[in-house]
Amino acid sequence: MQNNNRLQWIILGLIISNLLLLTFILINKPQHPKMDFKAYIISSLDFKEAQIQAFEKEIQHHITTMDQLEKQIVANKIQLYSLCAHPQTEANKQVLLHNLGNLQEQVEANFMAHFSAIRRLCTAPQQAKFDSLIYSFPKFFSRPKRPRK
Repeated sequence: MQNNNRLQWIILGLIISNLLLLTFILINKPQHPKMDFKAYIISSLDFKEAQIQAFEKEIQHHITTMDQLEKQIVANKIQLYSLCAHPQTEANKQVLLHNLGNLQEQVEANFMAHFSAIRRLCTAPQQAKFDSLIYSFPKFFSRPKRPRK
């Protein structure tokens, strides 16, 4: 009788833990969509072949600009972090922080120019669809959340 009661409690605990696990899995959907941005835009806007070619050209231009900015950001961060060994260089630190802020501003301006260029590739009905898709863009370009320990 006592073993039966314990077994029932163990089974109930396992059922509850399984339900909690399933709830956690269903609620925590991945932050990033499974489809890449290029395929998402092409399929969502139903681009024609000429639009796809112009879109790919725009992507290459965007990637080139972003790579240059990223190199500058990394170089500035290396200089900034090297100042940790020299606390008396407060002025240099402020200059590097200001430079990093300007570079980040250029990154965001480049994204805006990229999205505007994509929108210009669209026909009028596609532009309306593009405008509704804008709200999903941050999912593609934000960094995935890292698990905390």
